[in-house]
Amino acid sequence: MSRRARLESLEKLQSWVLGRNSQITKLAQGQGIAGTRAAPSQSGPNDSSIGSRLDHSVEVEIDGKKYRKYKWQINKNAANATLKELANKDSHKDWSEADVPIGSNASDVSDAKEKVEKLFSDLKKNMKS
Repeated sequence: MSRRARLESLEKLQSWVLGRNSQITKLAQGQGIAGTRAAPSQSGPNDSSIGSRLDHSVEVEIDGKKYRKYKWQINKNAANATLKELANKDSHKDWSEADVPIGSNASDVSDAKEKVEKLFSDLKKNMKS
């Protein structure tokens, strides 16, 4: 039950991000400060209706290539009761994390979209129990 609720929330977040080219570009370029929110914006019902968020983490270098780490967390004010209960137990738990290569072609919209789709695929694959 918990995994299904988390997966649905992550898919809602993915849809929200992929519906906004500016958001896609920001994530693909690694724009943001570690520890701050990457998506969704805190406006309107986003936090409750989506139920989760993506936070910027550190920038790392692996084999000479730069990456931005992203962490996925559940919101305490999620409308979904299962998500809300999980967040109330540990609101700072990182339920998943994934890296995005930053730098080359990040301003190309199709390349950026591909990177963000891979980010969400990795977040789903790396989801913790």
